[in-house]
Amino acid sequence: MKRYIVLVFTLVATFLTAQAQLTEQQQIQKLNYAYQYIRNNYVDDVSLEPLVEEAIIATLKELDPHSRYLTPQEMEGMKNRLQGEFAGIGIKYHIHNDTLVVRSTLPNSPAQRANILPNDRITAINNSTITGLKSDSIATLLKGDVGSKVTLYIERRNVIETKKVTLERKVIETSTIDSAFRIGSVGYISCESFSKTLGSEFYSAYKSLGDITALVVDLRDNGGGALTSAIDLTSLFLNKGDIIVTTVGKGKEVVYEKRSNTNLGDIPLIVLINENSASASEIFAGAIQDYDRGVIVGHTSFGKGLVQRVIDLKDGSGLCLTISRYKTPSGRIIQRPYTMGNGEKYLADSVRFMHPDSIPRDSSLLFKTLKNGRMVYGGGGITPDIYINKDSLRISTSIIEAQSKGIFEHTITDYWNHTSLDALRSDYPTVEQFCTKYEIEQAVWDIFYGYAHFSADDLTERDLCYIRSMLMATMAEQLYGLNGRHYTYITLYDYVANEALAIANSPQRMQSILE
Repeated sequence: MKRYIVLVFTLVATFLTAQAQLTEQQQIQKLNYAYQYIRNNYVDDVSLEPLVEEAIIATLKELDPHSRYLTPQEMEGMKNRLQGEFAGIGIKYHIHNDTLVVRSTLPNSPAQRANILPNDRITAINNSTITGLKSDSIATLLKGDVGSKVTLYIERRNVIETKKVTLERKVIETSTIDSAFRIGSVGYISCESFSKTLGSEFYSAYKSLGDITALVVDLRDNGGGALTSAIDLTSLFLNKGDIIVTTVGKGKEVVYEKRSNTNLGDIPLIVLINENSASASEIFAGAIQDYDRGVIVGHTSFGKGLVQRVIDLKDGSGLCLTISRYKTPSGRIIQRPYTMGNGEKYLADSVRFMHPDSIPRDSSLLFKTLKNGRMVYGGGGITPDIYINKDSLRISTSIIEAQSKGIFEHTITDYWNHTSLDALRSDYPTVEQFCTKYEIEQAVWDIFYGYAHFSADDLTERDLCYIRSMLMATMAEQLYGLNGRHYTYITLYDYVANEALAIANSPQRMQSILE
């Protein structure tokens, strides 16, 4: 009798599966029929391409917030970010009063080899004036195929004639390391993204710091990238065989362990995160926290625990489709809650901006770290071990608005028109001397308030401290490079980084946090 019951259930299950498959086939046929009917019978000629594209976009919007359609241009940009390279000439710039002003050139790039300097003005590209063009349009003109050529017309201070330079576009390898330097005996490395080269670049940056007593890894505003890069970076700090992350997809679970022998030893580690640290950043921070390997400082991270696969379509476009969720080594799900088809509400959710003590916690989302048994949270980002109250970082809305319009870059660009960078470097040979001895001239403040729609009387002491640090950091970038910018900002203002440095310089405090 039992055999017959099993047989009946098997036959029913097979029938239902066949029906479900038939229904799916019918839906696909329905879609094809609709498109064919439109093409053959609509009153006007119509291209199916935009209709299909809109249908794909609409379909993906009904899924999770991170599945989306990518245009050919977006696909190219994503691949460049993940590969850590693009074809171009290698300059960083900003638009100042409708003019392209060079901020810096990338090492070993065509622009650097052609002796293009910070504060040079590029007025035309390939005989076409670029005055008034937006930054995106200029970027399109500068990029091109490897080996193709582009002609720039450059104006330089104190040089009467416009300089004409023809450059051959090369593959530009962009570093995922924003900056790496020492503050005293503590090392600091800032990571911009998780491209395929992060592991090796990070290792080289770490070795360049020399003999340090602790390391601060800054992942603030790092939106993630390749899963493999997160595994590579995390592997540098864990032991062989340690679980780094587990992905769970449709009937498939994959456990990623540390397999390499490369290890940075037991260097004390502090990781900085904020509400914009997402995906691969959270994989790294989650694993470090779960193994009690380091202290996490900052704000609760974004809460993106979904893994996407990029699928190429024949016309160069693509799908970024969620295929699995990931779990940290302790079993935590980091993805914050969302409703299918309601991405706008998900992105507007402000829970991660709240103090951890004010967020309601479900007991099922509480976990313990694997070494010391500390309580950690799942269900919505990585909650830092040391939370920095956001009120301590708050500055006036007027400054935030002005900063979004590039007020600090505009101010310093105007200032360079009257000041010699070489003279400043001579007076302050190192960024340490610049931070401790330089005083902002009144001329800089006059230029700044000329751009601003507020006066010093409208500002708090914190506002003024922030403005001073940003003006000096912007100057330091052109005097000493990106390391100089970050060193200056951290030294003069960065509350979160300074808390990390305080922990790094106190082994007893770090130990007490981890225990």
